[in-house]
Amino acid sequence: MKRLILVLLLVTGISISLIASNDSILLVSSKWSITDIAPGIVHKQIHFSNGELFGSNQFINIIEVNPSAGRLVEIIPSPVLIETSKLASQNEAIAAINGSFFKFNYEHNTVDYNSVDYIRKERRDLAPNTYERNRRAMHQRGALAIHNNKFYILKADQLKEWERFILADEVITTGPLLRVAGIDEALENSSFYTTRHPRTAMAKREDGTIIFFTVDGRAKESLGMSLKELQNTLRWLGASDIINLDGGGSTTMFINGVGSNGIVNHPTDNRTFDSLGERKVANIVIIK
Repeated sequence: MKRLILVLLLVTGISISLIASNDSILLVSSKWSITDIAPGIVHKQIHFSNGELFGSNQFINIIEVNPSAGRLVEIIPSPVLIETSKLASQNEAIAAINGSFFKFNYEHNTVDYNSVDYIRKERRDLAPNTYERNRRAMHQRGALAIHNNKFYILKADQLKEWERFILADEVITTGPLLRVAGIDEALENSSFYTTRHPRTAMAKREDGTIIFFTVDGRAKESLGMSLKELQNTLRWLGASDIINLDGGGSTTMFINGVGSNGIVNHPTDNRTFDSLGERKVANIVIIK
């Protein structure tokens, strides 16, 4: 019996390895639609529509920012909830994705910018972390930081007010972190991690290239990804650092001048696979 179990485990392990290998080869060797949207900024899009990636349909958008292009990445919070495309347009963005996690409040301005995560803008604290049972939530275990026009993905340490000590002009906490300095982070076995959803993420390659990422979900045309699948996807695309942002109905990618409203993915709040289902959010990350 023990021998049979060992054989089954070995066979299963080999099968999983082969599947992962096939997915990685498919991802990097498939023909992507590639568009230069500005000097140093490239938009890449692909639709796996025959169930071939992770045994599922997936619609993926990537924006790559060349580190030598001198483009500015900014965190833009809003005191009222607003669509990603509208907030991006108001700030003359070339492109944008939705940002970190927030609470719904459509009625009035709030002093904490509707955020449940720490925000710093122009070296001024705008919102604190909202702690669950006096401990960090999974979306407060990492941060995006911008200092002297350089972009960083950071991992929280043991200090409760860790974010306040980051030397940076702009900071927003988010997460979970998926990869740090070329090493995958361990992932929890909870539904947020293991269930497929639309996902928004940011990543960085060793050469400094910044990656804005969305994958659609909750539709037959694109099922979305678990965090393990998201981790694998961005690692296969060369990322050394990866962090998850708010996903689900918030997942939106905007590129100025594309289509009728600039939305290049399929936000889900209207439950239709089109560009019209944007959710109002509390903050975004933009390219100027």
